[in-house]
Amino acid sequence: MPIYRYKTTDKGCHHCQKGFDHLQAMSAKPLAHCPKCQGPVKKIPASFAGGTPMLSDGNLRDHGFTKLVKRDKGTYEKTI
Repeated sequence: MPIYRYKTTDKGCHHCQKGFDHLQAMSAKPLAHCPKCQGPVKKIPASFAGGTPMLSDGNLRDHGFTKLVKRDKGTYEKTI
């Protein structure tokens, strides 16, 4: 089951002002009210991971890996 993020559309309580995560089935209807204060809430878009790709040269180097690039038939060159 996925986790959805909700935030108040009004003043709300401390819980829903900051936003909260809610585990629910994909087939379930979105929440309309905060579970703590019963104030109105809406589902907000999920953020996606960005930034440095896992296999970037810098990330590999920082974690102690070596990157080899194939140059010729059976010949590899160390790039980091």
